[in-house]
Amino acid sequence: MFKLILTPHVGTIHSIKKSFYNIPIFVIGIIIWAFCSVPSYALNANMNGQNYGIQQDKRAVSGKVLDGRGDPVIGANVVEKGTTNGAITDLDGNFSLSVAPNAVLEVSYIGYKSQSVSVAGKSTVNITLEEDTEALQEVVVVGYGTSVKKDLTTAVVSVKSKDFIQGASNDAMQMIDGKVAGVSVSSTAAADPNSSSSIQVRGAGSLNAGNTPLVVIDGMPGGDLKNLAQQDIESITVLKDGSAAAIYGSRGANGVILVTTKSGKAGKATITYDSYVEHDFIAGRPDILGAKDYMAKVNGAVDHGSDTDWYDALLNKDNFGQNHNVSISGGSEHSVFRVSANYRNKESMDIVADREEYGLRANFKHTTLEGLLEIGGNINYRIADTNENPDYRSFQMAIQQNPTYAVDSEEMGYDHYNFNPVTNLKNRKQLSRHEYATIDLNVKLNILDNLNTEIKLGRQFHGQKKKEYYNKYSRDCIVNKYNGRAIINQYDNTDWTLEWTGNYNLKLDKHDFKLMAGYSYQEFNYEQFGAENRNFPTDVFETNNLDAGDYMKVQGRNGMSSEKTQEKTIAFLGRLNYNYDDLILFTGSMRYEGNSKFGDKNKWGLFPAASAAFRLSRLSAFEDSKVVNDLKIRASYGVTGRSGFDRYISLAKYTGYGMYWSDTYGKYIKGYGPGNNPNTDLKWEKQYSYNLGLDFTLFNSRLSGNLDFFIREGRDLISDYAVPLPPYLHSSITTNVGTTESKGFELLLNWDAVKTEKFSYSTNVVLSYMKTKLKSFSNDKYKLSYIEGAGFPSPGNPGSAQRLEDGKEIGVFYMARYAGVDENGNIQVWEGGKVNGQKKLGSDINENDKVYLKASGVPKWELSWGNTFTYKNFDLSLFFHGRFDYKIMNQYEMYYGLQVISGDNKLSSTYGKNNHIKGAKVICDYDGFLQNGNYLRLENITLGWNPNLKTKWISNMRLYASMKNVFTLTSYTGLDVTNVNTNGIWPGIGGMEVYPSARNLTFGVQITY
Repeated sequence: MFKLILTPHVGTIHSIKKSFYNIPIFVIGIIIWAFCSVPSYALNANMNGQNYGIQQDKRAVSGKVLDGRGDPVIGANVVEKGTTNGAITDLDGNFSLSVAPNAVLEVSYIGYKSQSVSVAGKSTVNITLEEDTEALQEVVVVGYGTSVKKDLTTAVVSVKSKDFIQGASNDAMQMIDGKVAGVSVSSTAAADPNSSSSIQVRGAGSLNAGNTPLVVIDGMPGGDLKNLAQQDIESITVLKDGSAAAIYGSRGANGVILVTTKSGKAGKATITYDSYVEHDFIAGRPDILGAKDYMAKVNGAVDHGSDTDWYDALLNKDNFGQNHNVSISGGSEHSVFRVSANYRNKESMDIVADREEYGLRANFKHTTLEGLLEIGGNINYRIADTNENPDYRSFQMAIQQNPTYAVDSEEMGYDHYNFNPVTNLKNRKQLSRHEYATIDLNVKLNILDNLNTEIKLGRQFHGQKKKEYYNKYSRDCIVNKYNGRAIINQYDNTDWTLEWTGNYNLKLDKHDFKLMAGYSYQEFNYEQFGAENRNFPTDVFETNNLDAGDYMKVQGRNGMSSEKTQEKTIAFLGRLNYNYDDLILFTGSMRYEGNSKFGDKNKWGLFPAASAAFRLSRLSAFEDSKVVNDLKIRASYGVTGRSGFDRYISLAKYTGYGMYWSDTYGKYIKGYGPGNNPNTDLKWEKQYSYNLGLDFTLFNSRLSGNLDFFIREGRDLISDYAVPLPPYLHSSITTNVGTTESKGFELLLNWDAVKTEKFSYSTNVVLSYMKTKLKSFSNDKYKLSYIEGAGFPSPGNPGSAQRLEDGKEIGVFYMARYAGVDENGNIQVWEGGKVNGQKKLGSDINENDKVYLKASGVPKWELSWGNTFTYKNFDLSLFFHGRFDYKIMNQYEMYYGLQVISGDNKLSSTYGKNNHIKGAKVICDYDGFLQNGNYLRLENITLGWNPNLKTKWISNMRLYASMKNVFTLTSYTGLDVTNVNTNGIWPGIGGMEVYPSARNLTFGVQITY
């Protein structure tokens, strides 16, 4: 019955074919362009009858296609080899067609291995297809090794490069945004080429030790995603639960991102050119009053004679980006290699920023001594030159600035809150050169067929030379009375890694054992040196002649800074994998780790993990099942840690307290004193994770997925607590106290819905639910009732909108309840937070009038829906992404949607929805301020074409057009709902320093020889 539903109706296929005629104009344009660009000889049809299934001597052949159980295979493709002549099996698995006398039939169907059958001398052919378990045998990278996908006992999700979101991306995580349940990727300035995404796995669980997952690139922990070209990435794997991540110990509590780059394969050398060009269009802009409406409506408006769209003046509408990647790979039975070169240039949506980067990446693997010795390695070198936008406040000022000023007006004032947004960017420079250099070498000794040992030695380097210059016309120099200011800083991060692992396999009858043991050493070194000067005779020098300034020549000033820090981690680790008859699976691991950042009493910690799975599909009840291919239930437990806090805070530090004149020595002397309260008991945060999961593959591998339920409890959270003076020297100490808890579930479904000779359709759904709360903040020794969220901007800072307190959700809003306005238009609130009780003016509220709302800034639900269609040589993909059940505090409306501030420009909503409010802003749940954040976005649409080229020079070619941020369905009135950060412990605050929202269009080509 279910198979009947999966089989496409002929009319349905016909209607799907017709839908391809409705493709967008820009896609038609790129196809025509590509078609015309292909050499004519490649498009000349080979007019022999063989290629077109046209034979003068034909014979009828019929038959039936069955599976291994003898059941008919419905919808199988039966094609005469070398032609397009074919048929599809019916509901009984039957087919019939006319073919050449000596034809060979190729038979294929999803979930089965393709077969070739000769029909010479036959009129009837019956074919039995063998189940293809390749999908289940897919190899997935895990910590310190690999695993067959079907044997996973933990919550691990791998996304291959073919499934990445296509088009231009600033970093690797944007390519899997929404692809992995429980992984939140927040890109608050996606159109700024120098921005990076915020990544969070299964919610925020830490206050001061970071919530960013550990990144491991080709086995090197602590990798930098900016050091990668997107075309060089083979897969991105996420270790989500504690059992999977525990092998990384004190850095695994926030999840682990494993990135594997592409490598060479044995065979002839393959050359690939992968390139695209891109352009950003403005996707949304604030609805600001023009000069005419400004003069007519705004109190205190002053006419300076112009009509300036300040927001428009900040936009670079002619931005352009390009990305080129060339790679060569290949090798022999004993040696394989891959070398790639990449160039990328991207102009931003603003008038100053851009990024140019170029790099080389190479890897190799050589096997010698009859397979005894394997030597491999990776080399990567990359340079990125950035011209950064140093001040997003210009976009904030573009909203409130008087539109009757001209861009080049000399009448405008300069202070910290009122300035010319255009000259604010143009009169300052912030240039950086980033240098990335990574090298690692692996030596593996295969002592026996089932015993090997491997040593990895690696070095990762990231250096940044940053140059800032503020000319004498810049706001900073005018306000602070400097005649130019120049700053140069050099930052160097150098990490060393040494790891030694051994693997032993043992198979006894139905028992399969795999043992791994290892040692890991990592050293992290950071150095900084900086110099600055001010008051230059001319702006010509910029940062190239620091000694020309006279500001630092005054006694007591030196204009220099330097710093050096170091951190070391040493670990002993081990793992056991056990498989009994492919029925019972068990994985146990342990990491014993020491870290130099922790107190003397807690240098070392133990991180155990265990997981088990039971393959239900091996039971006799499923032996003859026509539905279940693989069904597995699993459970896991793991302890992981967090150590993402500043170095040396467990030690007694001395710090400088400024320069002081000494009469004794007749010069300025820098004073030093105790800088903190040391804590020898400081240790890493620990997270205890529990996971229950179900993996399934059904209906001849056409439907697959997994379901996970999880609970995470963070203990010994690091935060700052007040202590008495004396006996302490300072009023606070950093220590371990708090506890958090996260609960949720995640669902992944993949369905190959339609598969015919010319058309296919596959879809996947990712759904997750999560809720995180702070269980406790205090213990018997350290007390902390709550932490107040960050206040809103000045001037007119009305306080904060969130708190962290025992038993409350992270991200929950804490504020007064809106009760309308009085006769003068002043906001009123419900006294004591009791709706329908007594009203009072918002200006008179106190702490007793604020309450915790049910609303949170963390989306509880996240959904993505991917769809892929193929028709002949064309492919079309649509990817939808949405977040639901959360609120956003819209600061745009609070600050620029009210009439109270005279002279400043306003949003149109000031005299629309908010027209009844005449008084000052108040942090309350008025629906114009606290808004629904729910949205569903068509995140990406891509159309590709693989032309059949009759040439020996090109084995594969693909042309594609891709658009990001196609449209968004939401009631949020801010600039872009996805520009609001929903990660961390203060989520859902829609700021005002918001970078423009862009719609990206990309045209690309991929050519392989």
